[in-house]
Amino acid sequence: MEDKHISLPYDRLSIVLAFITLAMGFIYFIPAAGNVPTGNFFGFILNLQLDVYTLLIAFLTLLALAGTIWVLQAYPKTQGEKQAFWQLLPQCILPVMSVFVFSFALRGMERNNVWWVVYAMGSVLFGIILAAEFYAQEINTVHHPLTTIGLIGLSHALFLILAVVAKTIPLRIYVIFPLVFLASGFTALRTIYLRLRGGWRVDYALAIALISGQIAIGLHYFFLNPVQYGLLLTGALYALISLACGFIQRFTKSDLIIEPALMLGLTLIIVFIFT
Repeated sequence: MEDKHISLPYDRLSIVLAFITLAMGFIYFIPAAGNVPTGNFFGFILNLQLDVYTLLIAFLTLLALAGTIWVLQAYPKTQGEKQAFWQLLPQCILPVMSVFVFSFALRGMERNNVWWVVYAMGSVLFGIILAAEFYAQEINTVHHPLTTIGLIGLSHALFLILAVVAKTIPLRIYVIFPLVFLASGFTALRTIYLRLRGGWRVDYALAIALISGQIAIGLHYFFLNPVQYGLLLTGALYALISLACGFIQRFTKSDLIIEPALMLGLTLIIVFIFT
């Protein structure tokens, strides 16, 4: 197997992890989200606390993006062909998204021992996703189904965390829609690529993002707790992605609805448990 002897660039990975964990640690010193007037979508212009937080999140996102590209460039194929950074951007979706989601969650949490547990989990998860993306760069030669399955599962887990946190804070609807739109779009884009082993279907990802945003608005007005809200939204996203992959692969009608129906049924059962 061609990729069997490829090892992680532990030197680069450790440096990136060190910078990300250090930068995320500064969130602890920013006041909890409850002190920030979230009612105004452009509140960061008028509120110094939210402006500082916005700048820190932007810095973390750019740092994660730069660090991810640097690690991915250590892949042997990339070293030989010297790919441009924009060619690696699709593989940066999940690592950058993980940093954003956990930074978003840490911002709204109370500063206690649980905060540090979530902080550690976010740092470890970022490292795991980055390592998985390193090995999954060459989708046609990597024969490790667990890597692909793991990335798909982690992408939906990140979306679930984001949805739960967005409902917990809570955010206004005109903030939730663009947040869900972007998160679901990026999740769909990467997941479809992994499931189909190649091919960036931006059209399907955009359609899924629009539908997910509308579902998020509809669920917002139901009396759902944050976990129920996040589960329903994530289940709907998974079903939409499954339908999109089925359409692309030209499944029959019976085969097309099996996986989405099973996922939606399982989601409703889990939601009922959390009632």
